[in-house]
Amino acid sequence: MEATLKPTNQARRVLAAVLLGLAALILTAPAGAQTQGIAAVVNDQIVTLLDLDQRVTVAISTAGLRDTPDTRASLRSQMLRTLIDESLQMQEARRLNITVTPASLGDARRLLETRNNIPPGGFVKFLVDQGLPEASITRQMTAELAWNRVVSTHLLPQVTVPDPEIDAEMARVAQSSGKYRYLLSEIFLPTEVNQRDTDLRTQALRLANDIRGGASFGAVARQFSRGPSAFDAGNVGWVMEEQLAPELAPIVRAMQVGAISDPVSANSGYYLLQLRDRRVIGQADPREVTVHLKQIALPVAANAPAADLQRAQARAQSIAVAVRGCDQMDSMIKEVGNPQSGDLGRVKLGDLPERFRDPVGALEVGRASEPLRSDVAVHVFMICAREAPATALPTRDEIAQTLGQQRLVQLERRYMRDLRRAATIDIRAR
Repeated sequence: MEATLKPTNQARRVLAAVLLGLAALILTAPAGAQTQGIAAVVNDQIVTLLDLDQRVTVAISTAGLRDTPDTRASLRSQMLRTLIDESLQMQEARRLNITVTPASLGDARRLLETRNNIPPGGFVKFLVDQGLPEASITRQMTAELAWNRVVSTHLLPQVTVPDPEIDAEMARVAQSSGKYRYLLSEIFLPTEVNQRDTDLRTQALRLANDIRGGASFGAVARQFSRGPSAFDAGNVGWVMEEQLAPELAPIVRAMQVGAISDPVSANSGYYLLQLRDRRVIGQADPREVTVHLKQIALPVAANAPAADLQRAQARAQSIAVAVRGCDQMDSMIKEVGNPQSGDLGRVKLGDLPERFRDPVGALEVGRASEPLRSDVAVHVFMICAREAPATALPTRDEIAQTLGQQRLVQLERRYMRDLRRAATIDIRAR
């Protein structure tokens, strides 16, 4: 029996499509921006300079980029390509007799109102108050909702994963026990006709630097990435090294969790990668380990004199050396006699503050920790029991979903490539 891709990821895509980000709605086009004329003609559909200027503003605001003349100039070509793709997607939806109903747009608006604390029914008034044209915002929402309908009704049914492929992948994963798998997000900028490689790389590097400077990776991906994962904030999911393009694998292998890569050339474009997590296949996630935890806390304020801190640390050190086993820990808690000390119960290591997570996780049962400083105290911890989750490999259903999602991504990329090749596109903005 073949496995069919479930619509879980499509549901996330639709949600991402309608959550455009309220910040994208609160800025108007910059003073002096060009608002007349034609930026491009896509088959028989016109993209105006006003459309382009407003989309640049939306991108800058939503992604949290620096709003400078250089930023606006560098983003115009990328945003124009995004608008061209949207035109192609809406035209394809019309060809397939797919429409976005007023009810669907109403649902999207209500969701925006709820998520952004706008009074019910106040979406249009909000736009008017901000001086924004309702038609421009509605155009973007309509394009995203229409394309999700195209993908879900015409591409998703084509995605099936035969049992032999699932069996082969399960065997390969089992043989990979002990190797890493990676939780990745991506931004993909494809090379366009007549576009210089150095210009595209410069733009990708500028986005990487903006993200490192505080811009949201997911928001940047939604606005700038041209890959299918853009609808899901660039989320690729869990992948093994051998599933990556040869150019990307060594980059991911060398990255630290949380890092943003420099631009990587692959698949006729540039990737920016974010490594969100790394796990060993077949091993339990250490953050899911549950411990029965007890502590002694000696209160010391963050701004306490150095002498007070030294006294607390010296006492904590003597406790750590003297206490052996949980019975002695209970006796010491009573002796210390403050409400901050005591039995913390069953705690997941992943729920502990980051500064405590690794030193507590490394403790043997019944052995006290070295003194650990927080903003309010010096702590001594002890684990009295440890419970590790089962070390399970991905299930058959999880593997089928991963393979199906990879196939859907390939289909969507091919679909958009064919639409671009078949279109007559006249770009006039420079």
